[in-house]
Amino acid sequence: MTLPSRVQDLDVGTYLRVLRGALVPILLGALALAALAFVYSRSRPPVYRATASLAALPTSSGNSVINNTLVSAPALPAGVVGRALRSPDVTRDGVRRLRASVPDSAARRQTLANIAAELRSEKYRTIGLAAEIDQNLIGTYEISALAGTPEVARATADAFAAALLQWDRARALDGINRARTNLITQRDLLGGQLSAGGQAVGERTLEQMRSEVVQQLQQVEVLRQTVSGTLSPIASATLPVDPVAPKPLRNAILTFGAALFFGVLLALLRDRLGKRVQDPDILRSFGLPVLGLLPPVTLRRHNPRGALALLASGSFREQLEFVRVGMLSRLGLTDVAAAGPRSAETPLVALSSANMDEGKSTLTASLALICAQRGLKVLVVDADIYRQRQKDLLLSRPEKAVTRHQVGDHEVWMQVQPNIDLLTLLDSRIEPAKSHQAIRAMSKHYDLVLVDTPPILKIADTGPFARLMDGLLLVVDVNTGVEQVERLVDETTRLGVNTLGFVLNRYRDVGNSYYKYRSTLTGQEINIHG
Repeated sequence: MTLPSRVQDLDVGTYLRVLRGALVPILLGALALAALAFVYSRSRPPVYRATASLAALPTSSGNSVINNTLVSAPALPAGVVGRALRSPDVTRDGVRRLRASVPDSAARRQTLANIAAELRSEKYRTIGLAAEIDQNLIGTYEISALAGTPEVARATADAFAAALLQWDRARALDGINRARTNLITQRDLLGGQLSAGGQAVGERTLEQMRSEVVQQLQQVEVLRQTVSGTLSPIASATLPVDPVAPKPLRNAILTFGAALFFGVLLALLRDRLGKRVQDPDILRSFGLPVLGLLPPVTLRRHNPRGALALLASGSFREQLEFVRVGMLSRLGLTDVAAAGPRSAETPLVALSSANMDEGKSTLTASLALICAQRGLKVLVVDADIYRQRQKDLLLSRPEKAVTRHQVGDHEVWMQVQPNIDLLTLLDSRIEPAKSHQAIRAMSKHYDLVLVDTPPILKIADTGPFARLMDGLLLVVDVNTGVEQVERLVDETTRLGVNTLGFVLNRYRDVGNSYYKYRSTLTGQEINIHG
């Protein structure tokens, strides 16, 4: 039967674990890059910006001569004005004015070189234009200039504003010149003999027409001297005080934020591209059995009844039974509680993982509870001295209500749950032989001892400690890298640890798996949807 496809849920917990593991390198890298950006910015020369303002005026000149001869200069969109500002003619005029306004200096030479290079590449930065123009093309233009000194920045802004004004005046003057040319042509024609309707025009009429043309020509001459186009100056550039660049602190903050963002992105991408243990068949390839597939569950870290709540989950409890049966089977036992007086030592089973947060502590507590419910007297040993969690998971009563004894570097909590006692190690580090001796001495009072140990790939003493146990259960999260599992198996094999098998944790397909088995009574194959 083909399994129905389903959309995979977003595993936020997995992403948080990935980010928690990569947080320190990401932060250190971001801080280092921010420091480099700060130092580099401090070493750069300052850059100043100055701005000159122009006004865009209505296009109507109010003069009948210009309007009748169609020589008025219409207003232009901001894009056309910006293109004109960066045209070769305006640029040459601006450069000429800049050379004339400030003496030669390194800052002036650098500004002129930047302008020439930008004109060739058409990537403009030194001279900028900002426009606030309404739909009638009336508003303001701001011409900004960047330079290495305040004086050169101010002179450059004023020079290019003046060059743009001259270009706009020349544009308007071109229309007036055409009107002037037309009027001169009319005046010359009136100097000859004219006729109207095939008859010669009278001298008086001719003189009157010539007088009108001369008068209009005089008006045009006046306009030639006063024409200003559609642009007029508002304010010249002021001397800037503070540089606009570099800004070391701002650059450092932006670099830190960008490095943090891309660091997180790369960490998540690396996690997604890396080969992960997403399927139990990958674990079986290491030559060890998979004793159970535990589904993902929500468990609050400081919930004192967290482990008990897990047993209410049907799929989790069913898989936990598989782990219990598989563990006892691998130890060569069927049911410790039903075996009567023991002729052999109580089995000591360690639980560990490759990394933190793979679920070994939760499995230890849950396995102890389900074994205790089946009549076994269980001792849980919290040997994960750096992250002890068994008390939070198992203790459902106030601490004052629980009997406890301290024996040397160990503390015993009696009856934290029915048929379950808890032994916590108080040492600051694991001493394999010493701890094993203390656990073995207490084990004679119990049917089973489950030992929660630190991650094998994180704490060097975990492997030698697990070797002294009767068996080791390896808890593997579905998002653990295959390479890490290889290292885990190599390490336990090298040390001669009796590894009982894997438990695959947070396996999402447990609830949708189909288990096939053959009935021992009918021999008929049955499909059971889990």
